[in-house]
Amino acid sequence: MKKLFTILSFATLTTFAGYGQNPNSGVMQATTQLKTFTVSENGKEKQYSVKVMERRKYTMEFNSKDKGMVDKDRKPSAAYITKLVAIDSDADNDYDEYMVLKYKGSEKNNLEVVQTDKGFDITVNDKTMHYDILENNYFIDKKSKEFFIIEEFESK
Repeated sequence: MKKLFTILSFATLTTFAGYGQNPNSGVMQATTQLKTFTVSENGKEKQYSVKVMERRKYTMEFNSKDKGMVDKDRKPSAAYITKLVAIDSDADNDYDEYMVLKYKGSEKNNLEVVQTDKGFDITVNDKTMHYDILENNYFIDKKSKEFFIIEEFESK
């Protein structure tokens, strides 16, 4: 009986110790937006869709007044935000182009996808990126160039 109790105790402690060692990565999976727009090309309406998927990674920062203490208070920190923007400009089920937008933001950053005459705009607070669906290219305002990091690729 003593051996059975020892084995069960060891198994229980091992389980809880392993569970306690699981680190909190500070990664939050956020929302996915899907919007469908139309644009006029040579007098014909062309429909396209934009899907935005988000990933946020929060860094851990501590208050400077708690330096040297064992129990430190966390202070709010900016998140590193990665958005995958998938663009489907034809009638098939596959997305044609992908862009990865990266920027440092906070919980207050709201991304908006807004239709324009030639495509769409992605706006985060007062920073804007324009995408021309007919030309398949993007451009960024001068004041937003330091904010966005963009990687673009096609699916083929």
